[in-house]
Amino acid sequence: MFPFRSKIDPFSTFTINLGPLYVERVFDSLLTIEGVKSVVQMNASERSTLYLDYLKSNVNVHNHTQYAITQFYKGHFSQQLAAHSINQETSRHFQEKALCYYQDYLELAEREEESRYYAQWQTGILQDVLTYPWHMAEDSLQKAAALDTLRGEATKKIVEHYTNTLEWKKAYIHSKTAVEKYLNKNPVAHRHWFVDFDAYNWSVLNRHYKICLFNTFTHGQSTSETIAQ
Repeated sequence: MFPFRSKIDPFSTFTINLGPLYVERVFDSLLTIEGVKSVVQMNASERSTLYLDYLKSNVNVHNHTQYAITQFYKGHFSQQLAAHSINQETSRHFQEKALCYYQDYLELAEREEESRYYAQWQTGILQDVLTYPWHMAEDSLQKAAALDTLRGEATKKIVEHYTNTLEWKKAYIHSKTAVEKYLNKNPVAHRHWFVDFDAYNWSVLNRHYKICLFNTFTHGQSTSETIAQ
């Protein structure tokens, strides 16, 4: 069993707010202190498995804050395992686990921090990947957008869905929001959990222009009128 070391605290706001790469380095340090050799030379799957084992060995159900953050980390590391799984069945297994952990975290979390936005955003992403009804995924994504007005990734996902399903009027509503709220407003200086640059750069306008064109073809409204709205 790995005892926690007070000098390296993976559950502090400072650690979480510096983002996933810093979090992983903290866990690498904790494992190294406990005698796990060459952890930084392991592949992503091996390291994520060790991180999860560490958390399972040190879960503290009596410390509400620590227990809540443990669920967040379990969600993140399970999702990393899913991303690096060789077969689809294993990947889906870890995606389901990640979704459950994120949902637990969202129920337990007390502070409005970036980790809460990330968990809510990834809840929507995972629900969509796991073919949950779209209205559930969209609700999760809209909740994420409301949690952090600087982050545009959740809105980008909604736009992409309605573009893929050729629902141009719905795509337009969310795309217009993306242009107004996120274009050229990349929050990377203040946010660290997987900021997607395409949710803020020229891609936002490019997607919106495409949607406006299809609105023209589908509904007979001119592109200039659509863009002006």
